[in-house]
Amino acid sequence: MKITGSGPSAGTSQRRRVSNGAGDGAAGGFAGQVGVRAPGPAGLAPTPPLAALSGVLAVQEVEDPRAERRRATRHGHSLLDELRALQLAMVDGQVPEGILRRLAGLVDGLRPSAADARLDAVLDAIELRAAVELAKLRRKAR
Repeated sequence: MKITGSGPSAGTSQRRRVSNGAGDGAAGGFAGQVGVRAPGPAGLAPTPPLAALSGVLAVQEVEDPRAERRRATRHGHSLLDELRALQLAMVDGQVPEGILRRLAGLVDGLRPSAADARLDAVLDAIELRAAVELAKLRRKAR
């Protein structure tokens, strides 16, 4: 594509005047309508109260039992991973401080609640095992 000139294009040299129905000239254009209020929309109901919004927010806050179960299961897997890392470190004869801090953080932190009693029992057993291992290592460190 070859560009042959830098002047204005063919369609922009003409100006089109739009009439707004209020008359021509400075008094009838925009300056004439500054003090005029625009008519409001007819037939619209007033905005709903905030109570409706709080109802929507309350519905959104309800937790999905499957999501709670996934979080609890993920917490249990994290504990088991740290216990496995601790076991391997103990076999090597050294226990890194990072493993102990992560394990203590998981045990002391808030555990996600699961609606399943069996899952809660398994998580209780895992957390008890982790707490016992931490207590043994803290006692040895003294």
